[in-house]
Amino acid sequence: MHVSGASQVTLGLLILFGLFVIYTRFKNWLQSNVPIIFYIVLIAYMQSTEGSVPFWLIFTGFALALMLRFEFMNNGFTRVVKVLEVTALGVMLYLSAGMLLQ
Repeated sequence: MHVSGASQVTLGLLILFGLFVIYTRFKNWLQSNVPIIFYIVLIAYMQSTEGSVPFWLIFTGFALALMLRFEFMNNGFTRVVKVLEVTALGVMLYLSAGMLLQ
């Protein structure tokens, strides 16, 4: 799907916001609300523009972010969940960049 005008700027800012969320994960800021805000904004944007990022992928990343935010897990399981979330975020950002570059 081709994005134009103000939607392009919004999508570009959303991609930068997603990169910041990945940065927060690498810095191990697990108690931050930033990823939750990102996923809510991403869901709203993709629903309003009929974006190419599948809802199940966004929902999976959101569920993983909620697990990291509100659960107390051992280090090994936390690391696995973090890797899964960053992978899902990477795919979401890749698909979003594809929307931007079309």
